[in-house]
Amino acid sequence: MNSINLTLIIGIILIIIGMKLGFDTGLTKGLSHLIALIVTVATLFLILMIRSSIHSGHIKSSIVYIVTLVILGAVYGVVKFILKSAHKVSELPVLHQLDKFAGIAVGILWVAIIYMVMIALAHRGLFGSFGEMVVKDVHESSILTYINTYNIMMPKTR
Repeated sequence: MNSINLTLIIGIILIIIGMKLGFDTGLTKGLSHLIALIVTVATLFLILMIRSSIHSGHIKSSIVYIVTLVILGAVYGVVKFILKSAHKVSELPVLHQLDKFAGIAVGILWVAIIYMVMIALAHRGLFGSFGEMVVKDVHESSILTYINTYNIMMPKTR
């Protein structure tokens, strides 16, 4: 029985939206948004690890994760400052169009990260029946299975 794989269709639509958003945003501003998204996902991961290590009684691990979280915040502040300077340079007339076209790749990466996090969270059972549909769609599609196999954005529980 062939059914419509809604999760794959959503992924394709997200890629198109990411291309448009990336072009509109540009490379330097898009990189700033992409790094913010990666830091957000890393922060979520670290918070989950802190919670897990506290519940299992591993206080030393909790302290290491908290220190890592603080370092991540400091590095993000420095990178954000550097990218803000690069954005000012990219506003020059010659570089502006190149910046916009290069932003397409960043837009695709941005939505791909969101998509992979959503799939990982669905596998953790956080979306109820919608998450079950996503998990089923992933198992039925070779493309989504490949994406999920190499999904490094979130730790797998299964």
